Amino acid sequence: MPPITTREIEEAIEESSPFKAPGPDGIANKALRIASPWIKHHLTKIFNQSLALSYYPEHFRQSTTVVLRKPGKDNYTVPKAYRPIALLNTTGKIMEAVIAKRLSYIAETHGLLPDTHMGGRKLRSTEHALHLIIDKIYDAWNTGQGKVASLLLLDVSGAFDNISHARLLHNLRKRRIDERTVKWIGSFLRPRLTKLSIDGFTSEPYRLETGEPQGSNLSPILYLFYNADLIEKCGELEDTMTTGFIDDVAILTWADSTKETCKKLQEALHVAEKWAATHASIFAPDKFQLTHFTRTRTRIDVEEPLQTRWGMIEPKKTCKYLGLIMDSTLTWKQHIDEVQRKVTKTVNALGSLGGSTWGVTMREMRKIYKGVAVPQMMYACSAWSNANWRTRDKPYTERTLSKLQSLQARASRVISGAFKATSIPALDIETYLLPVELQIFKHNVNALGRIGPGDHGPTEGETRRNKKSPRRAIEQSITDRQGPNIRRQEHITPYIVPPWWQGPQTFIEASIEEAQARHEQIIQDELDAIHIYTDGSGIDGSIGAAAVCTTTQETKSAYMGDETTSTVYAGELQGISLALQIAQEDRSKGNRRSKVAIYTDNQAAIRSTARPKGKSGAYLLKNITQQIDELRTQDLNTEIRWVPAHIGIQGNEDADRAAKEATGWREGGLTGPRAVEPQQLYPLRSTMKTWSHKETIKSWETSWVSETRGRASFRHTPKPSRKVLDLHDGLIKKRSALLMQLRTEKIGFNDFLFGRRVPGITSNRCPCGSDRQTVAHVLLRCRRHRQLRDQELGRLRGRNNLRKLLNERNAAAKAIKFIELTQILGQFLDRDLNRQS
Repeated sequence: MPPITTREIEEAIEESSPFKAPGPDGIANKALRIASPWIKHHLTKIFNQSLALSYYPEHFRQSTTVVLRKPGKDNYTVPKAYRPIALLNTTGKIMEAVIAKRLSYIAETHGLLPDTHMGGRKLRSTEHALHLIIDKIYDAWNTGQGKVASLLLLDVSGAFDNISHARLLHNLRKRRIDERTVKWIGSFLRPRLTKLSIDGFTSEPYRLETGEPQGSNLSPILYLFYNADLIEKCGELEDTMTTGFIDDVAILTWADSTKETCKKLQEALHVAEKWAATHASIFAPDKFQLTHFTRTRTRIDVEEPLQTRWGMIEPKKTCKYLGLIMDSTLTWKQHIDEVQRKVTKTVNALGSLGGSTWGVTMREMRKIYKGVAVPQMMYACSAWSNANWRTRDKPYTERTLSKLQSLQARASRVISGAFKATSIPALDIETYLLPVELQIFKHNVNALGRIGPGDHGPTEGETRRNKKSPRRAIEQSITDRQGPNIRRQEHITPYIVPPWWQGPQTFIEASIEEAQARHEQIIQDELDAIHIYTDGSGIDGSIGAAAVCTTTQETKSAYMGDETTSTVYAGELQGISLALQIAQEDRSKGNRRSKVAIYTDNQAAIRSTARPKGKSGAYLLKNITQQIDELRTQDLNTEIRWVPAHIGIQGNEDADRAAKEATGWREGGLTGPRAVEPQQLYPLRSTMKTWSHKETIKSWETSWVSETRGRASFRHTPKPSRKVLDLHDGLIKKRSALLMQLRTEKIGFNDFLFGRRVPGITSNRCPCGSDRQTVAHVLLRCRRHRQLRDQELGRLRGRNNLRKLLNERNAAAKAIKFIELTQILGQFLDRDLNRQS
């Protein structure tokens, strides 16, 4: 590998968590970030010398190991109930991060790791691993008369702590990692010193002869190399697939009977034992899990055990893999029950942060719910929400939806202080929480967007009868809604360029004035350069790109499709690619230039070009990097500068016009021919997310209009809108709750209480005697509070319009104060009514 670059060190420092606990030297990542401009060149020299000598400094090998409790354990008197986390010296971790990224790049680019090894790798996640297994199960079910699939989950005791250093280095050499790096890793693994810290006690230093530190950036990728043979060898057996997620290994076999699948699992276990014997690893058979998957009730013996040298492993009806409870028929009932238990616990904890009259504000509680409970609820929903079995043509049962809706409704009442009688649709609107069924749809579409274009998404299994895999079901639901074609989506690779790639010089000035002045100076001074302006434009739902060269008086443009295919960002990248194409053609004509100077008004495109990453728009960035490298081989360097838009820079204005005209737009409302599409044009992954968002909002709006419940909220908010949250800005919790109750009209006024048959409420009439005691009556007409109403609301515009009173922030605040001063609601009485106005 080439020498470590300063840019790699800069990226490693920027990507480090600023407030992560430091190691024994006490230097925080935040300090490294601040000092980066002054120390990055020194670190470059130190790290390169360390690599050249294949020596990892002893100071960096010192650590403090914090011993943490594993959550959910029954017995904390046993060591296995704890997880050791090594707090390493942060300067050393920067170098570890650099080497880890390089190893990852080499592994991904040259295919050094098994395809089914999913953990700790770019563009792969637990959902990839889960769908890989689930798709294979459905493939088995749809083969012949229907095969059975048997899954065995393995457990390695102390996987990271018992790594054999000699075997790890052997595996790295076997998979063609260069010798200098292997020797450096050997020095990294060399006996380390650590102090144990637990419950305030810190031990004397211990010398560690085996294992690798859990807390190092290097540990995950090194373990992938360590157990790669296990994944590969077991997966080579007939009708067997082995997947790994770091140290979690799953072996799946399929056959006509469980007797046959168990025989195949025995063969795989024999291979696994051989691996363990050569890798100083010990399996924990008491933690093995065996489940037979079938929807055939009588033909398959689901009680068939697995005979091992440790004894019989009895099959269970469920197993838990990567946080997902998989039942033998993949109907997911047990997982939904577990979700209900977890989210209920979270909502209970949320309730301890505030009630209807006290505690954390409504907006903060909503953030907590969305950040904690929603991920718990929606984890792996792309699998469990698509059982497609006995669900009456729906992807999941009404029981599942009802449970999840109840969970969100309860959370919404805790967040907002609403009455229990408030309907679920009104709660969703007033807290601006997407209805559960639409959350599921949105998560599913986005999950398929992530899995679909990746290198190793779920396989395309044939489906017949009614056994449709979850991934295929999601794809069908997108097709039914006439959504984007997932199979045409862009292909994103983990890495576009090597970590040590030297990109173009980029410049983004701090202010518009500085950028404009600098641009004028360059145009005057850099007469030997080729100057090109680029732009991307979105107009009338279409995307265009253009590059205008003021040196050669040449313009290139491209039509990038509509907004379901591209974005303005993609147009900006294509504009830069067109500029480089102009530069290449100019060079091929024999013109000698000092450099290529490209000007764009999009800072995101500049940053992406300087540091290309595997994300949406990657295929465009790949083209750009190849063009830059080709020009560099011809001794022509590229620089990209930011210029402000629409301030009179002629080249920028010309590029803007050309990009618009590429879509067919013409001035004066006229239309003209579009520019030609580039040879490579794929729907971006980001457009799939945009479509799913728009589709869910559209569905929400439609269902809200046709809904019969929550009509009081509908009068204030006829369309779902985030603006409803702005009404609660600056309000303490009890005032947010009061506003919520006023808007939903589920409030402690006689009209509502009498309708709910509350004991002691004998009439729905207002004490003033003129009408029912409703929200509108109290706020607008009640004679008993006429003077107070004039005092508090008299100067407001629309004081006689209920919607304006409760739908505008300032008016709503005054309406809340008015209700408090009436002292009608005992729930909200306050001795100091002027504490917050």
